[in-house]
Amino acid sequence: RRSADTRCERLPCHENQECPKLPLRITYYHLSFPTNIQVPAVVFRMGPSSAVPGDSMQLAITGGNEEGFFTTRKVSHHSGVVALTKPVPEPRDLLLTVKMDLYRHGTVSSFVAKLFIFVSAEL
Repeated sequence: RRSADTRCERLPCHENQECPKLPLRITYYHLSFPTNIQVPAVVFRMGPSSAVPGDSMQLAITGGNEEGFFTTRKVSHHSGVVALTKPVPEPRDLLLTVKMDLYRHGTVSSFVAKLFIFVSAEL
């Protein structure tokens, strides 16, 4: 269900066995940068809103990176970043899907970020 202008949250799971495998939250972000941005450049950071001792997470780009402009990097047990690793040669719009799996107290929860990226001409 929609819980804010740019966020949807999973409804409670009852008897459905596939439900727990779906993301707890999908959030939409809008990012802009020029074609001449210096690379590598961190463009997005992702992690849980509060860290708990023992947390572990994995971050992966699951869609929209067919040309290999972006990569993920873990910066701690509970956060990671998306970085631009090669220049985007011309203005364009991109949609990147980033998934974070958070391991906490023996369970895994998934969160998805949809990054709408607008690459403009050089500034």
